[in-house]
Amino acid sequence: MSDRASVLVVDDDPVNRSMLSRSLEADGHEVTTVESGAEALELMGSQDFDVVLLDVVMPGMDGYQVLERLKGDPRLRHLPVVMVTAVDDVASAVRCIELGADDYLSKPVDPVLLGARVRAGLTKKRLHDLQRQHVDEVDRLNRRLEARVEEQMAELVRTGELKRFLPHQVAEGLLAGRLTSDGGFERRKLTLLFADMVGFTDLSDTLAPEELSDVLNEYLREMAAVAVEHGGTLDNFIGDGIMVLFGAPIRAEESEQAWAALRAAFEMKERVDTLSEATRARGIPADLKVRVGVNTGHCTVGVFGSDVLRAYKAVGFEVNVAARLQSEAEPGTPLVGFRTYALVKDRVRAEKREPLSIKGASRPVEAWTILELRDLS
Repeated sequence: MSDRASVLVVDDDPVNRSMLSRSLEADGHEVTTVESGAEALELMGSQDFDVVLLDVVMPGMDGYQVLERLKGDPRLRHLPVVMVTAVDDVASAVRCIELGADDYLSKPVDPVLLGARVRAGLTKKRLHDLQRQHVDEVDRLNRRLEARVEEQMAELVRTGELKRFLPHQVAEGLLAGRLTSDGGFERRKLTLLFADMVGFTDLSDTLAPEELSDVLNEYLREMAAVAVEHGGTLDNFIGDGIMVLFGAPIRAEESEQAWAALRAAFEMKERVDTLSEATRARGIPADLKVRVGVNTGHCTVGVFGSDVLRAYKAVGFEVNVAARLQSEAEPGTPLVGFRTYALVKDRVRAEKREPLSIKGASRPVEAWTILELRDLS
């Protein structure tokens, strides 16, 4: 790295300007001189410098005023400024430093000390320039990445592949402009369905990894298809578990949500029975069953996450209740909370269970096992 710098000398005294210029040029620097603060500011608006030597006492605009203007300009505030003054007192030095000066020298200026001050300022300027280059490069790479992501998203939209990576209602909402990443959150009454495969851990111990992957993929594909067919929105896959929302992002009347969720729960059981028979027919000893919990209540819905990954989700205590109901359900017979049961009680045959204790709840949660759907119209 060269030690040659472009230095601006600002001093109203021609003798001082000449002395400073000769000393700096002897060190190999390129020097430009002006006699007033106004002239200096005008020149710095059109020409780049590495270091500024600024006299304090000048007619018109003094060095303090020039320094304030420099440090208030986003383009120039990082330019190193060395104050040069005949005012050899502590108060002047303190004021210069408080206004943002990088250093100061007292007249008459010692050439050796002057050279050291300029080199220090030059080092600081070049470090800042290097940092700025790195930031600009990162910004450039980020813009390229964003453009590439936008291109890929456009291709996904064009080919219809987006709906294979996002829940179809969420994908359609994004494409139609009904959902945005910064659209805020909304409190809404939903029906939540949790389902998971019974005995998945035991199955993991008995099947080869390839067989286990095939079984799990087929199971999740069937469960997702059932959820979508009944108007549900996939919130998440959690291992062998699946979480489904009814009533978001597309609104639905509460009783319709609950009824759709229960119909989905019973069809999940039928699909799993069929899948289990087909799996065993292929020689894979998998006796598949599904456990389902359903709960209705108020949740917060919206797009959660970061710039790296976002997802449309529901959060709230009612989500925890649905998950707990699922964990306590008997395979093949959905376990539902009080609000869900109240919305469908005239359309089902149900059996009341002992209330469930749930962490965070002030009292046990009422639960019903749904034994049969009576109204299938």
